[in-house]
Amino acid sequence: MSGKLSVTARQTRAGIVYDIYFWHADNSIRFTISDASSYADAHERAKQIQEGVLAGRLAFRPKRQRQYPSGTFGSFRPMYEKELKAEKLVDTRRPLGIVDTHLLPRWGQTLFANLTRQHGLDLILALRAQGYEEQGIRRVINTARRYVNLAKRHGLIASNPFDDLPLQPYVPRERIASTTELRTLLALASPRMQAAITLAFNMPLRQELIIGADRAHLYKRKDGWWYRPPKAPSFVKGRPLELPVNAAALKVLLADGQESSLVFGHWPADQFRKSWRRLTRRAGLGDLHFHDLRRNCGSALQEAHIHPGVTALLLGHKTGDVSDIYKTFDSWRPDLRKAATVLGKAWLKVRKL
Repeated sequence: MSGKLSVTARQTRAGIVYDIYFWHADNSIRFTISDASSYADAHERAKQIQEGVLAGRLAFRPKRQRQYPSGTFGSFRPMYEKELKAEKLVDTRRPLGIVDTHLLPRWGQTLFANLTRQHGLDLILALRAQGYEEQGIRRVINTARRYVNLAKRHGLIASNPFDDLPLQPYVPRERIASTTELRTLLALASPRMQAAITLAFNMPLRQELIIGADRAHLYKRKDGWWYRPPKAPSFVKGRPLELPVNAAALKVLLADGQESSLVFGHWPADQFRKSWRRLTRRAGLGDLHFHDLRRNCGSALQEAHIHPGVTALLLGHKTGDVSDIYKTFDSWRPDLRKAATVLGKAWLKVRKL
């Protein structure tokens, strides 16, 4: 699989450089051009390099994994990955990403025998100093606990020093965007981001499914259009089996001018997050997350007195209400269609300027 070429200008102390990014054979190819005379020059050179990679004339060496001495925190990383895959058989990117981003840079060379409670306390304070919310800190510390617990099972450490770290209690996030805030976002957003916001409100999937929306998953029945998301890569977060598509969502999904079946083309998650942060800062809404739009949908459905079980199905939440009320695959489709219509009407109120 080869993705669309991305060329992004970036200002540095030495001048403007151009970050190049594309996918090839399921590998992310990234490099920087620092001596281009213009954006057009950088794009042309990047295109030549991409063509060379696709033709097999050029090859990028994969990143080498850092080697850690035996018995250190970092040396257990390959076994930790195997444990995750053996247990879940699904997506392991989030915990491995936390390990590689937050834990290995701090403790990779530290012997398990030398790990103390102080290491965990220092990490908590460092994350707070960097502006992490308490829920994010809990996620990092819980990953560290699990990592050390697995090492303990393998006999690398006698006890887990992170078992009783002082974490703040979990407080569910309740932030939603008001109608005024949504209108402000739409007024300042690029057409691509406007389409993403529209789709997130009318077809409330999680961020990765919105930016990766694919027309190949769209199909038509007697009662209208439906969308079937790909299977969830993790048992932790559920996904709806299928979703009814209202008029606003269908307009985005069937928009013209797309070269592939992907609605937004190749839109890497990190680029999307940067675009969202820039937009919310311009709008004076720096505390608003893209995920909060799902909460807007839940609020609209609640105001319309949609049954909680139907709301859970639409949002992909796991709840006993669904299995208790809906016994067959077909029985809940009319209620889901009604819920999608409710979201469409709520969206019309937002768009009515």
